Amino acid sequence: MCRLLIPLVAVLMPLTGCSSTPQYANPSRPGSSEADYKSDLAQCRKQNSTIVTSSGYDDRSEVHVDEAKAQSCMAGRGWRAVSR
Repeated sequence: MCRLLIPLVAVLMPLTGCSSTPQYANPSRPGSSEADYKSDLAQCRKQNSTIVTSSGYDDRSEVHVDEAKAQSCMAGRGWRAVSR
């Protein structure tokens, strides 16, 4: 089993580099950087998040982000996915 796994991993590893993550650009703000994108994304996610607390034996709090609203916020700020 291990003899089959090693060649399979060796063949598939180079293919993982081919998967592309979308890049984003903001035509309304020429020269905007990835740091600008990340800052806007953090602000949009914060604006569209709620803290959910569950009480019981072990009290817990979790942050839930409405990703659809966060993406809508990003679109409102001018961010668009672009291909490389």
